[in-house]
Amino acid sequence: MADCSMPTQTPTPQPPDPRHDWLRLSVPAHPRAIAIVQALLSAQASTQGFTPAQRMRMQTAAEEALLTVLRCAHDDEPDADAASVLDILVAVLPPVLQLRITDHGLPYDLSLVPQYDPAQPDSAVQDDAGLSAFLMHQLVDRSRVLNLGAQGQHVELEWWLPQQGALTTPVANHAASDHAGPTPVEPAPAPTTLRPLEAGDAIHLARLMYRSYGYSYVNPDMYIAERILARGQDGRLTSWVAQAQDAAGAPIVGHIALMKDHRDDPALEVGAAVVAPDQRGGGLLGQLLQTVTQALEQRPEAAAFVHAVTRHPYTQKTFGRLGYLPTALLLAYTPASLQFRSIPGQASTQRGSVFYACRLLRPAPSVDVHLPPDLATLVLPRAADIGMELRPQPLRRDALQGATQLQVRVEPALNAAFVVVRHAGADLGEVLQRALRQWCRQQVDAIYLSLDLCDPGTPAAWECAAPLGFLPAGLTPYMPWPATLALQYLNNQWLQADAIATVGPAAQALRDQVFAAYRQRECL
Repeated sequence: MADCSMPTQTPTPQPPDPRHDWLRLSVPAHPRAIAIVQALLSAQASTQGFTPAQRMRMQTAAEEALLTVLRCAHDDEPDADAASVLDILVAVLPPVLQLRITDHGLPYDLSLVPQYDPAQPDSAVQDDAGLSAFLMHQLVDRSRVLNLGAQGQHVELEWWLPQQGALTTPVANHAASDHAGPTPVEPAPAPTTLRPLEAGDAIHLARLMYRSYGYSYVNPDMYIAERILARGQDGRLTSWVAQAQDAAGAPIVGHIALMKDHRDDPALEVGAAVVAPDQRGGGLLGQLLQTVTQALEQRPEAAAFVHAVTRHPYTQKTFGRLGYLPTALLLAYTPASLQFRSIPGQASTQRGSVFYACRLLRPAPSVDVHLPPDLATLVLPRAADIGMELRPQPLRRDALQGATQLQVRVEPALNAAFVVVRHAGADLGEVLQRALRQWCRQQVDAIYLSLDLCDPGTPAAWECAAPLGFLPAGLTPYMPWPATLALQYLNNQWLQADAIATVGPAAQALRDQVFAAYRQRECL
């Protein structure tokens, strides 16, 4: 039988239209993509007047950059979904042509790449990663690495356009470029050494957070080395790391921190507690917790707290043994995207709720409070649990006076608003109603409202907030007042009580009371 099929012809790639200033594509995070990126870069460079010799150098630089990215961000997690694609941009940005490689794998910077010494070329046999980074810098006019957290990491290579001057790559120029070159990685000391965080640990901490949470951790600063260091320098972050010699090349394998929104806050959060997957089960988390517990004895703050997630019981159990007891249940606090990579079966379309679990760092004086009567059974037992004596005072029926003053903070990473009522005025209901309308239009998922129980106007403020849909959450000591009443407003959030893991009678009581109010508001 005759074969009447037409022969298959491979189309000849056409050069990009010189009128187009940029080209973009996505490629697999695999060495097979190198030739595709090289072809795209060379074609665009040709339209801008780069010579064949220059284009050859540019292709080599692109290859070395891609190999460096693959080593730093993808080698140890080849099957991770978030690390499977590279976004490539080739753009004419006068006076330069730029190649940008964006990935969403492990955070990195070039301090992770050992320094290659051209005076000892034989070292490339044992250290091809250092050689790749060295060649990448020598074959471009400018280069830099940008870590944007969940938005990915950029490696940017730039060459002067021919009409802007000759392609220059002298070594001296790189000392003044955006990238100062890789620095040696110090060898790890003895196994499982606990010590305060140092400047060189920041990028490794970002990578450790990724290994535990992907990019779902609620504080995006913990993925960017510069922001980690900035928090430490201004007093908002005090960290300890665990260092192990046999941790597959990772300088740190564990971390824990004391965190504050502002350095003068009277309470601090214990958080960002992570242990590398291959180090779990050996007691390292217990050592980190012991270290931070000892440090709390010397702190001037009045209280420490944790946000104990409710998708699993482990955090509640761990910190409950250390004296952190739940005093409030914050519904829909974390995005549905928050995942713990070591815990299977967490997929959910619901936002995650957290228990505010508190531990007083020193005895608290008795506090006279003006507590709404219908919230007494929610607040008073939890205050007694942590050793805080609240003394309810007779209710005063004075009308609210003056203008309302709110302190508002919107957290994009949580898609939540946090509101502190500095003064509840006669217009509180109207002010809250306008603010809620604005946040609901912006699709903010949850709004948390803090009231001072020492203020005689708090019962009247509760009477203004409740008809608007605010629910009680409980007591959040020293956030910011010693006796702080927490309320919450949920914007079209569907929650189920049986999705809340509880440990102990206090957590169960909080869940039952808060969800009773939630069901009543939702008419369930």
